[in-house]
Amino acid sequence: MTTKYSKAALTAGLLCLPLFPMTVLAEVTPEQFNLLLTAAEKDGGRDFEILVDLLIAANPEDEADIRQTAAQIRPAPAPTPAPVQTSPSIADGTIFSDSYAEKLSAMFLPGWEKEVEVNALYSTGNTSQKSFGTGTKFFREAGPYQQTVTSYFDLNTSDGITNKRRYGLAFKNDYSINEISYVSGFASFEGDSFGAFNKRLTLNAGYGIRIFDNDTFKLNMEAGPALLMTKPLATDDYESDLTAYASSLFSWVINDRSEFENETKVYVGSRVVIENKTDYKLQISGALSGKISFDVLYNRDAPIDRKKTDTITRVGILYDF
Repeated sequence: MTTKYSKAALTAGLLCLPLFPMTVLAEVTPEQFNLLLTAAEKDGGRDFEILVDLLIAANPEDEADIRQTAAQIRPAPAPTPAPVQTSPSIADGTIFSDSYAEKLSAMFLPGWEKEVEVNALYSTGNTSQKSFGTGTKFFREAGPYQQTVTSYFDLNTSDGITNKRRYGLAFKNDYSINEISYVSGFASFEGDSFGAFNKRLTLNAGYGIRIFDNDTFKLNMEAGPALLMTKPLATDDYESDLTAYASSLFSWVINDRSEFENETKVYVGSRVVIENKTDYKLQISGALSGKISFDVLYNRDAPIDRKKTDTITRVGILYDF
């Protein structure tokens, strides 16, 4: 026969529960009482209800006593923490807020992720000066296709005379074969009145591999043939060169607000061109971000009176919508 005892008597005798009311409690076994008491005191009673259910399942004949005892020693629920008061974003209610950017995106080219950039830049090489630049980037995924459209325009005038004018427009279309590999097509047109070439049309097709592709890191590498149609000087005709092409694109999402990206392109053949572009983006508030970038442009076959290497450092503001 199972021995039972009054919890009130045990409490008063052992002086273990001075805070419990000194009333007659339901009868439970010492083992059941000790288990309930331990569960009530441990981790704020996190597992108390689970233990009550287990004891009843194991001892259905004692259900009434177990529930009555549990009701009297059940720990009080933890108080609900006060809501954290956060300062409103500086972008709230303005054109720079996420809500406004979403509305604007729905009105203009819906389905595309869009970036517009305004920057101050410092260039070295064929031009060594501080000037002004703008840029755009549109991206979308449509089934197996990933499409990117980019543009830029750099301009500087001094005493009413233009001494820097550089612009470009590019389109890239990737088609995913599977999760790892894809084929790519690329076309761009660039003009640089004071650079290592006057105008250039670039066409290339390639096969690409996604070496890393997760929420933090992405690394794509691709290669294939390319056609460069270059006008060295404004008075020259276009020269066509068939080259081999290789590129890499690495991106790193550092945290929820910042991202790093590096892209390298290499064209090798009768004409050699190497481009490396690095940028770091930091979200300021809402759809507004700051951006710092550094470009290195190398053209082995620049005209005799032009330098082969140009660099461009940019500091600007970016708007995502």
